[in-house]
Amino acid sequence: MAKKITFILVLLLFPLSCLADGGGPILLLINAYVFSAGQVWIILSEFIYLFILFKPFPKLKILKLTLIMNLLSTFLGAILFPLLLALVTIPGLVYMKTNWGGLLMALGTWIAGDNSPHPKIAIGAMIAGFFITFILTVYIEYKYLKYQSKSEQIPLIKNQLSHSIYFNCLSYAGLILMFLVFQRY
Repeated sequence: MAKKITFILVLLLFPLSCLADGGGPILLLINAYVFSAGQVWIILSEFIYLFILFKPFPKLKILKLTLIMNLLSTFLGAILFPLLLALVTIPGLVYMKTNWGGLLMALGTWIAGDNSPHPKIAIGAMIAGFFITFILTVYIEYKYLKYQSKSEQIPLIKNQLSHSIYFNCLSYAGLILMFLVFQRY
């Protein structure tokens, strides 16, 4: 079991395998360093938010909560979202030479390069994926906060969903800012 967990953690260190926290993959369009900085921003911003929220709670427990919460959302998003994209892309592979096949292929990717026959659709799919992963991330992290509160691992707080939305808005705002700043380089 420990070997499996270690393998998964090592796998999650590679940027191409981590597709949740929707802003992360967008930062990969720039480079892996910016992606890594984005992941640090996510953990740091959510840790600070939760530290303020659970002020008397030990910092290490808050850090553990933040890390596990983000690993869960990253892991689930790294499986579910790419699977959805793959399912959308499969029919496009069969009819790749047709307009519909090209459209399906554009929907199944978040990369729009010079060779993309439908760059606007690929960019739209990337933006839609960004919002989808935001919603998934908020939901997964909210459920984890709720579970931890019910099991009395963290102090009970009201409006857990609202807090999940707030700290994810904070982390996503930083990711968007990073994208806008670093896309020029």
